[in-house]
Amino acid sequence: MEPEPKARILVVDDTAENLEVLVGILRAHGFQLNLARNGRQALDIARRTAPDLILLDIVMPEMDGFEACRRLKADPVLAEIPVIFLTASQEADNLVRGFELGAVDYLTKPFHAAELLSRVRTHLQLRTARLKLQNLAAKLARYLPPPVYASIFSGEREVRVETHRRPLTIFFSDIVGFTTRTESTPDHELVPWLNGYLDAMARIALRHGGTLDKFIGDAVMVFFGDPQTAGPRADALRCLAMALDMQRAARERGVDIRMGVNSGDCTVGNFGSEEQMNYTIIGKAVNAASRLQARSEPGRILIGEPTYLLVRDDIPCEPRGPLELKGIPTPLMTYWVCGDAC
Repeated sequence: MEPEPKARILVVDDTAENLEVLVGILRAHGFQLNLARNGRQALDIARRTAPDLILLDIVMPEMDGFEACRRLKADPVLAEIPVIFLTASQEADNLVRGFELGAVDYLTKPFHAAELLSRVRTHLQLRTARLKLQNLAAKLARYLPPPVYASIFSGEREVRVETHRRPLTIFFSDIVGFTTRTESTPDHELVPWLNGYLDAMARIALRHGGTLDKFIGDAVMVFFGDPQTAGPRADALRCLAMALDMQRAARERGVDIRMGVNSGDCTVGNFGSEEQMNYTIIGKAVNAASRLQARSEPGRILIGEPTYLLVRDDIPCEPRGPLELKGIPTPLMTYWVCGDAC
C-alpha cells in the first residue's frame, strides 16, 4: 500500500541546516511540505493545512516539541495526525516521554535519507490504512444499532452466535393508513418521505437510549434493556418517553401512528450462523408487544400490564381492559398511556 504521492508533511525544526536536509530529501520524492521553526508556528500551520504527518523537533524556542505534541493530541481535529520526533538524543527518558505524549516514532540526527524515507512512508501507509478502516467501520455502523456497534468495537461484546435472557421493554409502531398512502403516492415521492420519517424515528430512539432492532416497511421495532440497561423500571420509562416523542414527531409530519409496548424476559443476542448473524430478540413479551401495536388506535400507545406495573407511579395511564392476543394463552390486561388522547 503506497502512500499518496502528494502527501503533505509538516517539518518543524529551528535549525536552518536541518530543515534544508529534510526538505531536500522529502521534496525529491514528491512530498508536499510546510515548514515551521517552533511549536507555536507548527500548531498554527497544522490547523490551516491538515498535514498527513508531522516531523517535530524536540528542542525549540517559544514552544518545544513535547508541548506542541501534547496540544496536537488534545485537539480532536489534529489528534490523528502521526507525529515523528526529531532528536539529537537517544536518552530513554526523552523517547519514553515522546511516546507517552502520542508520538508514533522518532528519528535521530544526523538524518540518513533511507531511514527517513522508510519511516515516513511506513507511518503514512499506516495512517492510510487506519483511515480506511475508520471509514469502513463508520459505514458498517449504519447496519447495526449504535449501542451494539459501540459494545462490539469497545471489545465488550463478541461477534459470535450467542444469546442470553434479559428483562426488556419492547416497542412497536406503524403508520395509520400507510397502505393507502403507498397506493396514491408515486415511488419517487414516497421513498424520500418514508426515509425522512424513519430517520426521525431512529434519531428519537437513539436519543432515549433505545436499541433500534429493525424497520419493517413503515413499522419500527425498538427495545430497551440490552446491550445497555438502567434497570427494568428506568428502561420502561425511557421507552414510553420515546413513544410520546415519536407520537408528537409523527403528528408534525401529518400522520398518526399506532404504538404497542410490553415488558418481560426475552432472549436477546446474535441469531443465525457464524457466517451471517442478526442481533435481535425473541420471546412472548415480543409477540405481545407486536399484537398490542396491532390492537392499538391511531395516535395512541397501548401497553401491557407488565409495563404498566413498572411505570404506573410516574406515567398516568387508564385501563383499556383485558385483551385476547394471538399466541398469548391468557388474556392480557392492557392500558392506554395518557397523552393527548386521554
